[in-house]
Amino acid sequence: MNVRARHTTKFAGGRMSPEEMHAKYAFPPSAKCAACGKRPQIRAIVMMELAEAKKNEALVRLMEFDPETFLAQLVQIKGSDGRATPYYRCSVTYACRSCSKAMQHQLAKAPSHCIVEINHGIGPQKIISS
Repeated sequence: MNVRARHTTKFAGGRMSPEEMHAKYAFPPSAKCAACGKRPQIRAIVMMELAEAKKNEALVRLMEFDPETFLAQLVQIKGSDGRATPYYRCSVTYACRSCSKAMQHQLAKAPSHCIVEINHGIGPQKIISS
């Protein structure tokens, strides 16, 4: 029986897993888990529609006194009708794998007018390319 050898290479030469690479390069160097302070592997961004956000007095004052900071937090999101709607980026939170479940439970309690974007990165499976 003649079996041909199949040459495969490991992800990143076997030096790091895809999860480790995502944690190292996907987030800023200063990012830390909100609960324990470890290097994060998950990021959550909470965004609120601008019309709803303007009901907050502190945000209205920020718009008046520091419009540059306010405008840096605006995001245009296209709806199902194809029109872009301005959303205000309320928060950006990071979590490590061990704290991610608690973070997701808290994010599930977000108001219905908010959009929550969660960046999990790649799964723990091993990637082998040939």
